[in-house]
Formats: sequence, C-alpha cells, structure tokens
Amino acid sequence: MSIRLKYVLVFLLTLALVGGAFTIGLNTLRKEVLRNEAEAVADQVIAFRAWVAGTGMVWVNKLAPDFPDWLAERKCAGTTFYGKNPALATRELSTIANKTAMRATYLVTSDEYRQPKNQPDAFEKEAIGIFKEDKARKFVDGYVGNTYRYARPIFVKKSCLKCHGQPEDAPREVIEKYGSEKAFGYKVGDVRGIVSVKLPTQSWQDLLMIFANPVAIGMIVFAFLVNFLFTQNVIIKRLGKLTSDVTAIAKGKLSTPLQYTDPKKSNDEIDHAYHAVDLLKKSMNILLKRLKK
Repeated sequence: MSIRLKYVLVFLLTLALVGGAFTIGLNTLRKEVLRNEAEAVADQVIAFRAWVAGTGMVWVNKLAPDFPDWLAERKCAGTTFYGKNPALATRELSTIANKTAMRATYLVTSDEYRQPKNQPDAFEKEAIGIFKEDKARKFVDGYVGNTYRYARPIFVKKSCLKCHGQPEDAPREVIEKYGSEKAFGYKVGDVRGIVSVKLPTQSWQDLLMIFANPVAIGMIVFAFLVNFLFTQNVIIKRLGKLTSDVTAIAKGKLSTPLQYTDPKKSNDEIDHAYHAVDLLKKSMNILLKRLKK
C-alpha cells in the first residue's frame, strides 16, 4: 500500500477511536446527569419523610378531595383534625409531584408494603433485596427500557419503631387501619424500604446539543484539517517529490536539482534523506568523470 493509503486508513482508524471514546464519554455523562437528578429527588423525599417522622404526625383540619385518607382523628375546640403519618404524607406528596412533574417521578415502597398502590415492581424488589444483603450499598440504578431507574434505601430509625416495632407497642390507630401482621418486627438499622425514582433517558440528540457549541465544533474540525493538510503537504507530497527525483537520477538525469534544507540546519528526516540522495548523486558524478578519463 502507498503511504497515502496507509495514512488514510490510519486517519480513519483514529476517527473511529475518537468517535468510540466520545460515545463512551457521552454515555457516562448521560448516566451521571440522570443519577445526580435522581439523587436530588431522593434527598428531598427522605428529608420530607424525616421531618414528618420527627413530628410524629402531621395534623390537618381539612381533607383534600383527592386525599381523603387519614390515620388518626382528634377533636379540639370543636374542630376535627386528621393525622397523617410519614408514609401517608409521603405517598400524598408523591402523587402530587408525579402529576405535575416534567421529568422525575418517584415512589416510596417496600417488600412489606401496607398500601396496594405502593407495591414494588421487579426493579424495586431486586433493589430492596440488594440493600438487605449489603447495607453499605448507597444506591442501585440502571435502565429499564427507555427509563432510568434509581433506588435509595430507607433505614429504620428509633422514631420508626413506634409504628414498625412490635404490634403491641403500636398506636391503636395503626392497628385498626393496617392490622397487626404487616410491616412490624423491624429493628433500628433494618432496611424498611426504598425511594424509587424514574427518569426518561436522555437521547443522543439531547446530549449532542450540550456539545453543539460552534467554537468547540470549529476547533475540532480545524484540528483534523490541520492534521490532514500537514500530512498531505509536509510528508506525503515531499516523499512523492523525493521518489520522482530519485527515479530521474536512477535513469541518468544526474542534473536533477534536489531542493532541501541542509541537515546541519534541519532535523527533518526527509531533508536528511534528500541529503543522502544528493551525496549519492555527487558520488555518481565523480565516478562517471573517472570512467571517462
């Protein structure tokens, strides 16, 4: 193969490698962006749940039409107040958030769920199992179809034992509403459940738009153009000229001029090759003169 063809093949291979590295980088970036977004959602959910758990229960004097559920009822000064525990408050918040969310939706779920709507799907069941086996695990994530899935564990704290410890210690309202069979027997540090976040995956077009900066694209194109022109003009064309000059000398045209920079002033290997040919030409001239004598 000619050097020109070899260069084209190497150039194409370089483009392929750069493209592969770029694709891997985009995929990593996509997952990092989605993970950061999911982590932010999970942080807010866990913070809200902790706040409700810290107060014991949130009391409201009016039930919204979409959220008629409540755990406890109290009357005070002629007004009826309805209590919502952490699980119930979080579920109602998630319902509102999921209806209005542009991207992220979430669910707080467990393998010991008390509400049918909180039943975990296959990804969530697997995540719960992973967290129970490895409590040091910070998160579980992955892709399910065109959806990015993220799960964060929720651990039992001392304040949780009031409703999730032993049935005999639970408030009367909890037993009346949920019974004494489900979601009891936990200890501090156990995995109670997870915060499960769903996000639509970002398309390659969306990711490419991040890099669709005219200056950046121009610099990349310019870099490849400089590489191509340099190789063509400084190396391949000069080697082609050297080949034609050497061929002419080999055919007896010893007067063929050789244009190059003195090797004493140049580190260019092609200049050195020219100089070697020039020395050979001079030696042939001397040899011919001696033969004529």
